[in-house]
Amino acid sequence: MKNRSLIVYYSWVGNTEVVAKEIHRLTKFDIQKIEEKKTRKLGKVAGAAMGAVFGLKSSLKPMDFAMEGYENIFLGVQVWAGKTAPAVNKFLKEASFEDKKVWLFITKADEKIPQQVIDSITQRIEKKGGSVFDSMAITTKWDPKTNIPIEPEDVQEATHEWLQKEGFLEE
Repeated sequence: MKNRSLIVYYSWVGNTEVVAKEIHRLTKFDIQKIEEKKTRKLGKVAGAAMGAVFGLKSSLKPMDFAMEGYENIFLGVQVWAGKTAPAVNKFLKEASFEDKKVWLFITKADEKIPQQVIDSITQRIEKKGGSVFDSMAITTKWDPKTNIPIEPEDVQEATHEWLQKEGFLEE
């Protein structure tokens, strides 16, 4: 199952990036960051949340990879005000998921499972010919005043267990 797998993620503060890099460390899968053309200022939470609530789409920097070369996609997203971030909305609109197997990893600020976000992303991927196999949600204790992301140690156990359960790591 390790052949042709890609980790692609969006991370504003760094929490989703920590999880993406942990998946990469454990699997050595290729990794690609989704980046907005205009740098989003840290601490501007209200504007970011409103963009997510209204389903806005960010302009993205060109991505130097083709998903056509991958069978398995690990997509990392953040939950903002119960919705997907504008950068993720744009990526989901433009990316081709035809015949892709997708695993979602999600960072969020509260303890609730973000089922509405999982369902929304799943529907958009399925409309484009892909299949979502599973998801993992990591709760972060992000403080907008300090903007300090979680530590890798905070996600190692959960990430390892999830990848092992999904068959990407040996027992």
